[in-house]
Amino acid sequence: MKEIRIATCGTSLTFQGDYFNLWQRQVERGLHEGKETSARIYNFGENGQDSAGGLFYLYRALQTRPEIVVLEYNMNDAYIVRNISVAQAQSNHMSMISQLRANDANVKICLMIMNPPITGGSIPLSDRVNWAAYAQMYRDMVTSDPALTLIDLAPGWAGATTTDIPDGVHPTKAAVSARSVPTMISSLRPLIS
Repeated sequence: MKEIRIATCGTSLTFQGDYFNLWQRQVERGLHEGKETSARIYNFGENGQDSAGGLFYLYRALQTRPEIVVLEYNMNDAYIVRNISVAQAQSNHMSMISQLRANDANVKICLMIMNPPITGGSIPLSDRVNWAAYAQMYRDMVTSDPALTLIDLAPGWAGATTTDIPDGVHPTKAAVSARSVPTMISSLRPLIS
């Protein structure tokens, strides 16, 4: 059986510290169903990481020789204390994409928009007041480069409350499983041959 290597690079929403690899294992199982190939997901998410750090540490993901790479940094790029403009975030992502393609011209690259921040949690929404602009940057990048794949999880979080996202940024295990994992699987499935 052929195994496809997928590297997921991003923030704590990718790392998911207290329940490490929760969505990665679920996505692996979902991608295997009905396929002759299996997926092995390598997790390079880090708590507090933004695209500047992602660019610096991209070499770690390259060491796995991934056939698919998922980049997810817009939540922390939007964090006002980071002082990363939308233009700088886009430049960081373009540099990561260039490195990935230089490493393997056939690599499939996905930009993933996670859940939006919400009001009512312990992390103020004002910390990421322009989150939507960073999410739109991913959409615009995919529109201008059709070789990229967009995994847009934001619509699945419509109506989310602090029951789903207690601190306003980090969703619960149950909410991720219900609201994000099915879209992750359906977005990645076409990339698995």
